[in-house]
Amino acid sequence: MEQRKNPEHGAAGFSLPELLIVLAIVAIISAFAIPGFVRVQKQWSLWGSARMLETSLHWGRMRAISSNSPVIFEVDEDGYGFIWRDSISGNTLETTVRSVNRGSRIVSSPRTPLRFYPRGNAVPSGTYKIEGDTGSYSIIVAPGGRIRFQKN
Repeated sequence: MEQRKNPEHGAAGFSLPELLIVLAIVAIISAFAIPGFVRVQKQWSLWGSARMLETSLHWGRMRAISSNSPVIFEVDEDGYGFIWRDSISGNTLETTVRSVNRGSRIVSSPRTPLRFYPRGNAVPSGTYKIEGDTGSYSIIVAPGGRIRFQKN
């Protein structure tokens, strides 16, 4: 016995015009969304670099207090990295060499390297400014050793 197909129930699927309309809508949404995602990624990268710098300064202060020995913080000349040194030997403290994220740069810092002392105080006090494509942040080190983070 032969089965007949009902003309109301055609082959399942989408027509070519329907697919083209869906693809056009996806392309339009993507055109607006992708630049936003790129901007957010750059903002997070800059924020991460600034927080890494702040965290490293907190670490150096705690290192000076806990080891009862001063430590020195130095920013690279180009502003793309920083290190900690032992103040007595001048040796670089291993695992303290850091680079800021791509697209970020430390654009200003005190003229002389920062030194934290065993009581937690800092000389010279000053501001470290880190910039990127989407803005800038400042990390302020007070003479008493207090470290503040702020968006500019």
